[in-house]
Amino acid sequence: MNIAYPPLSRDDIRILDVSINGEDSKPICNFRVVPLENPPDYTAVSYCWDNSTDIARIKFQNGDSLPLSQTLLDLFNSLKERTSKFTVWIDAICINQEDTTEKEFQVPLMGKIYSRSKEVLVWLGNSDDITKNAFRFMKQEENDVETRPEPLVRSSSFYDKFRSLYRKASQPSRQENDEYGLESMLLLLQRPWFQRVWVIQEVVAGGNIQVVCGEDCVDLSHFSDGVSAIWNSFTGLGRYEDDHPAILGFWCVTRMLGIREEYQNKVNQGESGVCYETLLQAAYHCQATRTCDKVFAFHGIADSRPVPKANYRITEEQVFVETAEALLCNGDSLDLLALSWMGYMRQHSSIPTWAPDLRCHAYDEPLVLCDSAGWDAGGRLNTPPKIDAESPRRLRLQVKQLDTIDVICPPFASWVVEKQRAAVKSTLALRSRLAGNLSREAWMDRLAESLIMGLDIDDSPLRVGMPGWDEHRRQFNEWLQWVQSNSRQKNLHKIESNMHHRIIRTRIDTMKAFATSRGFFGIGPEPTMEGDVVYAVPGCRVPLVLRPDPLTTEEEMRSLPVQTWTLVSWCYVDGSMFGEAMDQERPFEEILLR
Repeated sequence: MNIAYPPLSRDDIRILDVSINGEDSKPICNFRVVPLENPPDYTAVSYCWDNSTDIARIKFQNGDSLPLSQTLLDLFNSLKERTSKFTVWIDAICINQEDTTEKEFQVPLMGKIYSRSKEVLVWLGNSDDITKNAFRFMKQEENDVETRPEPLVRSSSFYDKFRSLYRKASQPSRQENDEYGLESMLLLLQRPWFQRVWVIQEVVAGGNIQVVCGEDCVDLSHFSDGVSAIWNSFTGLGRYEDDHPAILGFWCVTRMLGIREEYQNKVNQGESGVCYETLLQAAYHCQATRTCDKVFAFHGIADSRPVPKANYRITEEQVFVETAEALLCNGDSLDLLALSWMGYMRQHSSIPTWAPDLRCHAYDEPLVLCDSAGWDAGGRLNTPPKIDAESPRRLRLQVKQLDTIDVICPPFASWVVEKQRAAVKSTLALRSRLAGNLSREAWMDRLAESLIMGLDIDDSPLRVGMPGWDEHRRQFNEWLQWVQSNSRQKNLHKIESNMHHRIIRTRIDTMKAFATSRGFFGIGPEPTMEGDVVYAVPGCRVPLVLRPDPLTTEEEMRSLPVQTWTLVSWCYVDGSMFGEAMDQERPFEEILLR
C-alpha cells in the first residue's frame, strides 16, 4: 500500500521522522510538513540513486508504507544503529516522485534544503575492506595536524595535475603504509556517488557535512584532506587508466570541492552564486539519469541569470537550447560558446551548435585555462547576441574575423611515437608560413610557449622571459630532440619524465596545430579543418573556430543569400589571447550561428 502524501505549499517541505521499534528494531515513520524558511532540525541525505527495484518497505504510523531501494535500506540500517530516533530529508521519499508538478517546484528548493539542514549526511553505501582502510587513513590525517597535506589548488586542471604527479618520487611523512592508505582513498572515489551531478549542489550548499560509509564517518574537511593527500603524495596514479572509475571520481570530487570553495567565498562576500558556465563545464564530466538535470541540479548555487527552472514535460534538447539562450542573451559573458562544441559525439547532435549538448561526455576545460592564464581574447561584450527573428535555432552575434585557417597539421598523439613525430614534423614546417620572418630561436620560443598554451604543469602562467622559462626551454629542446630522433614505440618510456612532454600530453593531445593565411599560429581541437575561420567574439575569452555552411540551391538563387555558420570549437591563437584582436582595424561584423 502506497502512502497518501500530505500536501505541500510552495515554501514547504516534508521531513521524515523515524522511530525505531524496540521489539523488532524496525523503523516506524511519519511525515511532517514544515516551512523551509524556519525548519526544525533535520539531516539532509546525499546519496546515489540505484536500481529502483523494491528491496524492502518502510512503514508509517497509519499503516501505509513506501518502498526502499537497497541503498536506502542500507542507510536506514546504518542510522538505526546510531540512534533510536532521527529526522531526515531524502528526496526519493520526501518528494512524491509520481507527481511531476510537485517535483518541478521542489527541485529548485533543493539548494536551500541542504543549506538549511542541521547536517548533510553523504551516504556512500556499506563498507568493505578498501573503504575501511580509506577511513582509517583519513582519521589518521585527522589526528596528524603537523603533516596535514596542502589544500587543493582551486584552479588546477585535473589532468595536468594528475600527470604532473604520476611519477613523483615518494616522500612518506608518517608511516610505511601511507601508500596503501592513499590507494584505498583513491579507490573509495570509485563509488558511484562521486560522479553524480546532483551531489555538487548538495555538498556545495551544505554546512555541516559528514561523509559516511557503513559505520565509518569523517567530516568534509578531513575528507578533503584525504583527497589533497592523493594529489600531493600518492605515487601510483600512473597505474590507472584515465577512464578508471576511481580516476573519474577523483576528478569530479576535486572539481566539486573547488566549486564549494568558490561558492562559500561568494556567499561570504554577499555575491550571487557560482557562474553557470563553470558549473556546466563540470557537468560534462558527471552522470545523471536525466541529462536535463545537468542544468536543473545547479539552481541553488548558480548565478541569477534566468536559466529555465525544472521542467520534466519538455525535451532535453529544449532545456539545453533555453539554457543557452538565457546565458548568452542575459549577461556580459559569452564563454558558454567555448563549451558548446564539447563532447566527442557532438557531430551527431541535432541541437544548435551555439547550445551545449550535455548528453555528450568531455574532459576539456577551456574556462579553467582562461582563469589560470588570464585570457580575454574577445574583450568586453557591448552588444548582446539575439535569437534570430526568422529562426529560433539561429543566434545573431557580433564578431571580428582574425583569419582563415590555411594549413592544418596532424593531431598530436604523445602516446604514439610515429603519430607524434608526424605532428611535430608538420608543425615545424609552419615556420615559413608565419608572419614576422622569425629567426629559428624566436620560432622555437614561440613553439615552446604555444604548445603549452603559456601555462606550466600546475596551470600557472609560463611564457617567454618569465621565471622558470629557461628550464622549460631546456626541457622543450630535450623533448624535441627525442621526438625527431626516435621512431620506436618501445622507447616512449624514456621521455615520459620530461616536463614538456608531460604538459602537452594533457593539454594538446588530439589537438592540431594550424597556420592561417595571414600568418597566425594556433592550436585547435580535432574537428578543426582547413577553410575554417577564426573569430574573436566580444564577451568570449577564447577565439572561436567557425565553419561557413554551404548554401543550398534555393539560397544561392536569392538576391541576398543568408550565410550561416557552424560553431566548430574554441582554439588557442598565439598573439591573440589577451584582446589583441580588438585593437586591430578590422571592423566588427554580424553573423548567424546555427
